[in-house]
Amino acid sequence: MIEFKNLFDCIYEEIPKTKEGWLSQRRKGIGGSDAGIIEGVNRYTTLHELWEDKTGRQKRPQVSNHAIEMGNRLEPVMFNLFEALYGDDYEVIDTKDYSLSRKDKEWMRANLDGALIRKEDGSTGILEIKSTTINKWQYFQEEWGDDSMPQTYYCQCLHYMNVTGAEFVVLFAIAMMPWCDETKTIIRRIERSEVLLDLMQLEADEEAFWKKHIVEDIEPNFI
Repeated sequence: MIEFKNLFDCIYEEIPKTKEGWLSQRRKGIGGSDAGIIEGVNRYTTLHELWEDKTGRQKRPQVSNHAIEMGNRLEPVMFNLFEALYGDDYEVIDTKDYSLSRKDKEWMRANLDGALIRKEDGSTGILEIKSTTINKWQYFQEEWGDDSMPQTYYCQCLHYMNVTGAEFVVLFAIAMMPWCDETKTIIRRIERSEVLLDLMQLEADEEAFWKKHIVEDIEPNFI
């Protein structure tokens, strides 16, 4: 099995075991969950709140503890399920102990759910695991219809590709739909060659935010 630290040409740091250490490490740069905020597609956090969080002025508002707990409990289950279902196609590599940053832009950071090697061609990729609750059929169609995914997830996947240089991302999600008493797994794939312009745009937007609002410490507008 290939060692994770030999897979991507990045800086590897062990993830702290304490919540305080984890928060401190996260504030060193822009992570995957920050990408959608910078692009204006996150419904729950504003650019101003992100600035307050990154500069230590105020902690970012969190989703419910129940949602966090459920996601944390499901992640290892989903990781093992993906490996069981798709292990013939991918070598699945555990990444949970390390935080990555880009060598030329150390503020670009990534905490991955897993890394992948596609057995067909040997290319390297990323496994992104999500758990979500969808309360209406309309929302499912809007966010997941026609092989799409929520924009916040898309931005997160692009960010991880920009940090690592990965050739692809596989998003593996479990969606709970209480309105029809159903739970289903969803898989989506992104190939680097098909999203080059989006990758460039996201990196430019993140760099502009980092330089203006973090390095120069200019307060964003309240929006």
